[in-house]
Amino acid sequence: MNKLYPKRKRWPSRALSFYPQGMKWLVALISLHAADLLAAEKEAKVPARIEAIAQMLTPTQRMKLLDLLNKGRDDSLRSLPGVGETRLAAIKQARPFNDITEVTKVPGVGEGTFIDFVKHAKAGFPKK
Repeated sequence: MNKLYPKRKRWPSRALSFYPQGMKWLVALISLHAADLLAAEKEAKVPARIEAIAQMLTPTQRMKLLDLLNKGRDDSLRSLPGVGETRLAAIKQARPFNDITEVTKVPGVGEGTFIDFVKHAKAGFPKK
């Protein structure tokens, strides 16, 4: 045995008993990070084009559309153009919306559908 480089000691076998505790800590850390990522995804910026389309509405029309998206019954939401059973369920699941532009984050609601929503609001929310 060399005095300059002593033989390394091995970990005692009981050190492995701490491994599950370390795993719990790691899982908790990953869970927190995943929650942060989901929150950041929700707060993702809306494209400028969508925001420009939304600016075509008056504040009253915007508020009515937001109220319809957040509190509207099934029949009221179905009155929106392009909303069937699938989009209806997706919109209801994504509630609450803070702004009408957030509806574009709902699966199946893209720019084209959002333009139809805005046209419908500008027309005074006519029934189908």
